[in-house]
Amino acid sequence: MTSQTLAALEGFVAALNTKFNTIEGTSLGHVFSVERPGVKYTRIVQQTRYQDGSTAGRSVFCFVDADGNILKAAGWKAPAKGIRSTLATVDMAKVDPYGSWLYESHG
Repeated sequence: MTSQTLAALEGFVAALNTKFNTIEGTSLGHVFSVERPGVKYTRIVQQTRYQDGSTAGRSVFCFVDADGNILKAAGWKAPAKGIRSTLATVDMAKVDPYGSWLYESHG
């Protein structure tokens, strides 16, 4: 992963943490972090944050490849096929904490 892609990845994770720090109407929020930067893919992990500051429920939010492409998670260890967005072109207005923005539209 190039230094430019790494900087974009850090910016993406920071934007996720800013946008989803609290869930409207609740005392819950989400915490996003980079876990297991790999040769092919880097896993972005999401945890629920409670009012007392504790966290629970780790799950994969998405994967990012070395070129800065964003991929939907197929499971904990691997992404689904198909690029869903890129770090350079992701529309943060469409991004939600549940991953629905990562589904391909067919139609």
